[in-house]
Order: sequence, then structure tokens, then C-alpha cells
Amino acid sequence: MNNDWRKCLLLGDSKDIIKRIPDNSIDLILTDPPYNIGKHSTGNIPLPGRSAINNDVADWDLVAFNPEEWAEEFIRILKPTGNLFIFTSYNQLGKWYDCLDHRFDTTNFMIWHKTNPAPKIFKAGFLNSCEMIFTCWNRGHIWNFISQAEMHNFIESPICMRPERLSTPKHPTQKPVSILKKMIEIASNPDDIIFDPFMGVGSTGVASLELNRKFIGVEINSEYFTAAKHRIETLLSNDNSHHPIINTPYNMVNDAQQPHVSDVSVPYLASLFDFRDSITQEIIPLSSASQEQTTGLQPLIKWPGGKEKELKFIIPNLPEFKRYFEPFVGGGSVFMAIRAEEYFINDFSEELIALYDNISTGNDAFFHYAEVIDLSWEKMEEFYHSRPLLNELYIQYQEDKITLDELKHCIKQFCTLHRDDIIAVVNSVFNNNLSFFCTEVEKNLTRKMTRMKVIEKEKGTLPLNDISDNIETALKSALYMLYRHLYNDKSNKNLVLRSALFYFLRNYAYSGMFRYSRKGDFNVPYGGIAYNSKLMRRKLEYFKSLPLLEHFANAHIFNQDFESFLRQTAPTEDDFIFLDPPYDSEFSTYAQHSFTREDHIRLANYLLHDCKAKWMLIIKNTDFIYSLYDEIGINIQSFDKEYNVSFMNRNNRKVTHLLIRNY
Repeated sequence: MNNDWRKCLLLGDSKDIIKRIPDNSIDLILTDPPYNIGKHSTGNIPLPGRSAINNDVADWDLVAFNPEEWAEEFIRILKPTGNLFIFTSYNQLGKWYDCLDHRFDTTNFMIWHKTNPAPKIFKAGFLNSCEMIFTCWNRGHIWNFISQAEMHNFIESPICMRPERLSTPKHPTQKPVSILKKMIEIASNPDDIIFDPFMGVGSTGVASLELNRKFIGVEINSEYFTAAKHRIETLLSNDNSHHPIINTPYNMVNDAQQPHVSDVSVPYLASLFDFRDSITQEIIPLSSASQEQTTGLQPLIKWPGGKEKELKFIIPNLPEFKRYFEPFVGGGSVFMAIRAEEYFINDFSEELIALYDNISTGNDAFFHYAEVIDLSWEKMEEFYHSRPLLNELYIQYQEDKITLDELKHCIKQFCTLHRDDIIAVVNSVFNNNLSFFCTEVEKNLTRKMTRMKVIEKEKGTLPLNDISDNIETALKSALYMLYRHLYNDKSNKNLVLRSALFYFLRNYAYSGMFRYSRKGDFNVPYGGIAYNSKLMRRKLEYFKSLPLLEHFANAHIFNQDFESFLRQTAPTEDDFIFLDPPYDSEFSTYAQHSFTREDHIRLANYLLHDCKAKWMLIIKNTDFIYSLYDEIGINIQSFDKEYNVSFMNRNNRKVTHLLIRNY
């Protein structure tokens, strides 16, 4: 393979394509993802006697964008010396910070000041003249400064204007090549690989290639992709540099630079970027085998140890089989992703299996409860934004115009005055718990505002956006606490409602954790600011979709001990079992069900001595687990996994996992 390449442009969904990029292979991620500000826009700006000014509004910006869904992959593909630069807006900056700050040695931001922003005819507020760039790096990163004067985190230029700005197609957020070149010069070296998963019309690619960097860009919109392709091909056709233009791009994994994934799937990773063309109209399939064996369906629910990110190891190692068995189905990452003639899935958690049953049967009552809970989330947001008094109240407390006791009194008065509106947020099905809810609203507002002032004394005055986000979080947390209270209410015998509450909590609990107190009460707090804008609506629509229902049409669902399930269903030589049991650790209780070392011994005895089917097991490596499966004919491989969070220090952030097979 010729490694002297310059570009690789891909038309497709970057959420899928990024999973195929090898670990530690990118020098700089420079990208401009959706900001989700379109829903707040008043539309284009009319001007007397001339055409309206585009107000940076596009349909694609209305599609919900969650930074958390990208953070893990960005970190995985970035080299230790790499940099991450993300254009963003006020409403997304905190979300990027929440999911990336603890993963890098340094996070910071830059400001792009636009010298010619769109005017405000009525002079009723600030011009939108600044755009933020969130930046992350680790010690030893690439950083090219010559003088102190260059080191200001402030870049100034006009917005992208003609002739550089394209008119067909018109991209509302096209960036000037000049500011992109400035960032590329700072944060990368010649021949480094620059990656932009939201390429748009290719400005980052143009800037990269003009500076003798290599560029990989992904774009889902075919019009934008065609424009980017034309700009880059035109640039390269006029380029007299020493770099040749070739038809085969650099194979990003080679023997000399293979990122460490132990022994799992190295040939698979090595083939991912073996494209025939350096500009392709569609992403090349992983392989004919993996294409036939995968569905493209997403997991149903967040679950501890879910294996969605491990599919890149699992799928290339699948055997041929007819029927699929999974005794620890959890959130269903593997079950939903794999194609089979028939499925047999099981879990010991009654609540989880009840959720599977409600979804697979299209239970109208379940969807009704889930939808009214989701609607209340929107109503709480409307309640907050229609009452600016809460922000004003905190600012008075912030500026010491009122004391803490006066703040508490004012919050109490506010909750009393607006009691009917607070109650109206929730559906009448929850009428028996309205006093609890009102008390939680008052308590959460008081606690949050008190805490905000403490933080300000330590770190300085909070921006108005942060104040707003925190107060909204207090209200959303109160609503979350209502549903957590209902879930923990042992007198609630409505099992379908309980299933809807279970699903809600799985979505909004801190980092998707599910832990219980000694009394048996679920006790994980609300996820915080990053969860304020989440809604379940799109996932509920997914649960009703035809591909998902067709998948479940061939599924048999069980709620048993794993051994009882396997012996009852009796997998044969033509079948495949995937196993993701709880880990061998001091803390091995998920959803109030312990899984002990005796259970691990039972599982190993069945798999090694009684099982006729082909099986694959993924589990954290310990001496105990390794000793159970260290036998002739058993294939044991390893890979590293890094968690997003560590809950009460019960798991190490980075651990070695085993992929164990009997074939």
C-alpha cells in the first residue's frame, strides 16, 4: 500500500464511519458539528430593499445533537499527541465540557470574532459576532507557537464571503479557510492527519491540503459532499507540491504503526481504510460476512457494561450460525445488532424483561405512560423559561441584595404562588404525589442556588447561561425525583407504569447508573445539565418502528437464571451463544441481583463441559476468570476498555477485557 496519500473523502454517516477508524490514528480533529440553535432562531433577517440575511438556520441543525455520543470515539481515535478543536455555541459548550474535560489534561476555548456579523436592525441586543471553539489536549501535544503574541485564544476575521463562500449549495455555517489554517498551523505538523466528521463543503480539507497535511472528511449531505469534492479536486489539480495525487489512500493501520488492540481483530482493523478510491461516493462495507450478520439496529436501553462499543471486536469474530442465544441480554447491544433466523434472549432482571415484553408487544399502556412522562419534561422547560423571576431572584442573592434566609423565603413564596402551574407540569395519573413534587421543587431550587453561590466564591462569577442551565437543572431534578419516588414506592402495583418509570430513570440517571440503597431503593441522582435537553420521543418512535418489531417477531424472551435458560432452550451445534455476564469483582450487583464466584464457576462448567453450541464470552480479566477458561481448545484474546465514569470508585477506568471463544 502506498502511504504517500493526501485525501480521503467519504459520503456517509460519520457516526458509523468513525467507529471504523483505528485507535490513536488521528493528529487533529477539527470540526464544526450542529449547534442545535435553529429551534431558537427567529428566521432570516429581512432588510428593506434587498434580500434577507441568512441567519445561520438549516434543517439539519434542528436534528438533536448530543456531544456525549461523540466524545468516546473522538478520544479513542486521537493520538496521545493530538488536539481536538470543536466549533460550538453557548448551548453546547457546557455539554462538551462535561463529557471531555475529565478525559484530557487541559481543556480551553478560543473565540472567533466576526468583524462583519449579521446586523440587528432594532438594536435590541448584542450582535452574534463571536463563535466559540472548544479545545482539548494532553501533555506532550503538538503545539506550534513562536511568540507570546500568537498565543491569544482570539481569532478575528470576517465571516466567509464571496468569492470564497459558495452560493450553490449554500452552507449557512461555511467557515473561512483563513481561520481554519490558523488553527491547523497551531495544532498539527506537515503530513499529520486532520479529521473532520462534519465536513460540510470541505473548508477544513482545503485548509489542511494547502498546509501539506493529510485530510479525512465525512459528510452525510450529498450536495455538500459534491461541493467539497469539487473544491478539493480543483485545489489538488492546481497543486505543484511534491505530493502526488493518488487513487488509493493511506492504509491507516500498518504493521509499523498498528495501535494496540492486543490480538483481537487486527486483520479486521487493517482492512477498514483499504479503499479503491481516495474520494468515494459511499462507505465501503466492513466485509460481506459482517454485512450479512449485522442489522444496524441500536440497543434498547443503557445498561451497565453494555457492549455497543465492543461490536468492533465482536462482529469480526462471529462464527456461522442459525439461532442466537444470549443469557445476559442487558441493554441488547449485541442482540439488536446481530442477524439470525431466531433469537432466544434472557435476563434475571424482572424489570428489564418486562420492558422487553412491553416493547416487543407494542403495549399501548406502556407507551402512554412513557409519553406523558416525556411530555412533562417539555412542560417543565416551558414552565422555567416563562418565569424569568427565578434568574432575577438568584442574581439578587448573587449580588448580596438579599440574604440566604430571604432567598429561601422568596423561593417558598414563588412555589406557593405558582403551585397550580407546578402541578400542571405532571399528568393527572400522578395526582397522589403532588405535595411531594411541590416540596422537591422548593428544596431543589434552594439547594441549587445556595450551591451556585458557593461555586462562584471558589471559581468566579457564573455566566448568565450557566445560571440559567443550573436553575433549569434544579427544576428538572425535582421532576426526576418525583419519578424516582414513584418508582421506589412499593405500594405501586401498576407494573406497566413501573416499567415506564424504569425506562425513564435508565435514560436520566447520572451516567445511566442503576444502584440501590440497603433498603432496596434506587438512589442514583439526576444526570445534570447535559440531560436537560434530552427527550425520549425519538427512542419511543424507534421502539414502534417496523425494523425493530420485525426483529422481535423472531425473538423468544425469558426471565430465568442463566443455567435454567440454557438447559431449557438447549442450543445445538448450529447455534451461537453470546455471553456478557457480570464481572468478577467486589461489587457485582446489577439491579439488586448478585452474581457470585460460584455463579461464574457454574457458567464455566456449563460452557466447557455441557454446551454443544459455539459461544463467545466477553468479561473483565482477573486471575480467577482466566483460570476458569485456561483450557486446551479455548481461544482467549484481550483488549482494553475505558469507561466514561467510575461510580463510587467501584471500577477502574481502564481495564483489560477478555474475548473467550470455543471455536
